[in-house]
Parts: sequence; C-alpha cells; structure tokens
Amino acid sequence: MKRRVVCWWLCFVVTACLGRSGAPALAGTWTPVSAELAGQDFPVANFRGATLQLTDSTYEFAGDTGTYAVLSAKEPAKMDIHGQTGPNAGRTIPAIFEVSDEQLTIGYQLGAGERPIEFTSTPGEQILIVQYRRTR
Repeated sequence: MKRRVVCWWLCFVVTACLGRSGAPALAGTWTPVSAELAGQDFPVANFRGATLQLTDSTYEFAGDTGTYAVLSAKEPAKMDIHGQTGPNAGRTIPAIFEVSDEQLTIGYQLGAGERPIEFTSTPGEQILIVQYRRTR
C-alpha cells in the first residue's frame, strides 16, 4: 500500500512538472507600448502601428521577417534573431527578453556591441528596449 501511494505521488509530481512550460509562450501577437533607444524615449508612433507576430520560431514586424532561437531561459532570457527579409535580412541580432502572460520586454543589440545584460539603454549604445502588450 505504501509503495502505491509513493508511486502515485511521484507520478502526480512528474505530470505536474511536465505540464508546466516554466514561462508563458512567446507565440502570439504583441503591440509595442513603449520603447527606448540609446537612453532616449523612442516613440512607439515610429513603428506606425506595426505589431510583432511570433510563432514558436519565426517573427514578422512591419515587413521584417525571420526566425529566432531562444538560447537560455535563465534570467534574463536570451535569444538570437535572424533576419531573412526586410531591413534586417542577413543580420543576427542578439537580444534578451522577459515574458509574462500579457507583457513581453525585449532588449535588442542593434549595433556591433555585446548582447544586453539588462533592460537598460544608455546614451552611446545602440540598445533598443521595447515593451509589448499581448493582443492575441
């Protein structure tokens, strides 16, 4: 009897852990709500109403399309963005991100520097920090 209870409990714990992905999914439609570039406010009006469309491995934003790969979920989570068509075709953009059910923050290294290590952008850096809200 004791062995059955332990076995049942172990199955329950393993099933519960496998059922959790650890973080909300990136896939969905995201609308920019604020942005900062090189330590300055970057008005979201500059995005001309564009939304970020993510699948489990591809992105589309205002005619810029490509793939992305999550490299690490450890905070801050890391991803590489690989442009295929549009203004970032042929580029790899190192980035960090943080996601919840309704909010996504991405820190993009747009220059030749290293991947951002935190969600800050200071003058002289080409780091773009964008906060998105999930719309679908």
